[in-house]
Amino acid sequence: MKNAMKEAKDPAQWRRMLALLALPAVLAGAVGCGRSGASAATTADAEAAPIAVKLVAAELVKAPRVVTLSGSLIGAEEAQVAAGAAGKVVATYVERGSLVKKGTILARLDSRAVSAQAAQAAAEVESMKAQAAGAELDCGRVEHLNAKGAISKADYDKARTQCQTSKWSVESATAKKTLIAEALRDTEIRAPFAGMVEERAVSAGEYVRVDSRVVTLVNTDSLRVEITVPEADVALVRQGMLVDFRTAGDNGGRVYHGKIRYVGPSVRKQSRDAVVEAVFANDAHELRPGMFVTARLAVGEQELPAIPATAVRSDGTLRHVYVAVSGRLEDRLVQAGEKLGNQIPIVSGLKAGEQVVAELTPDVRDGARVK
Repeated sequence: MKNAMKEAKDPAQWRRMLALLALPAVLAGAVGCGRSGASAATTADAEAAPIAVKLVAAELVKAPRVVTLSGSLIGAEEAQVAAGAAGKVVATYVERGSLVKKGTILARLDSRAVSAQAAQAAAEVESMKAQAAGAELDCGRVEHLNAKGAISKADYDKARTQCQTSKWSVESATAKKTLIAEALRDTEIRAPFAGMVEERAVSAGEYVRVDSRVVTLVNTDSLRVEITVPEADVALVRQGMLVDFRTAGDNGGRVYHGKIRYVGPSVRKQSRDAVVEAVFANDAHELRPGMFVTARLAVGEQELPAIPATAVRSDGTLRHVYVAVSGRLEDRLVQAGEKLGNQIPIVSGLKAGEQVVAELTPDVRDGARVK
């Protein structure tokens, strides 16, 4: 070819020879492009290949209609325990958080003066009883003399009056003794019910009045769940209905159960809701008044589409199902209800009769074609 190029003198011959030299490179490029296009087409076909899945239709089932409500815990009983007597505090026996039984001594006041008064009152009662006994003997003699006519009418009436007065004096002294005994007992400030000390308001050495607050006591053996029910659902709530709730900080998802005891008689104007209270036992003292809770209240039944539990994929608080639409899978967010056996009712996001993937595998994805 080189010799031919040297011998060629015509420009047309030069152009023909250059074209012949470039032809192999052009053919090689064409072959390479053909191979690349074939590889891309193969990959696209592989990605678009349909997957084999088991489809089931969502069927209607009767499921509880559940209302989710928010609320807080309060003590079944709560009291600002007052001193009940005036005096200086000489000792306290509880701290914040102490669990006490009914009748437990919370604090003690200086009782020396009251104890002396109680002793004096007891002595006065005995003295009055002795005087009344002597007066009773005198009355018997007066009656004997009056029967014989040996005493004037005035002396007889005077003696009878003294007899009756001595009896009332005993009653008065006994009542005084009882009052002072009560005052003596009031120097020991006791828990009116079993519970937990939320706050202690006094310390030894302080002087308290009758109405002074000594401790704040809350009954934690039994708590109340105070929840607010929207106006639209108030008519469905009844006393005696069961309510389930979880605390906001319980990551374990433990469920507590209570029973509605009180339904508010009216709807609040500003918030358009009513207050409902449920009671539950708190024997283990795991919960505390003031905790925020989320409650679930079943207020009837409703028909909902249900699918197998294996058809629902959980992503945190979100629930996904894959619906077959026109031969392709559609990833759909749904609101799931409480599990019923092996099925899960779908509150929203799915209609009865729609086909969903029954068992989720790694191949199941949004947009995938199905066989």
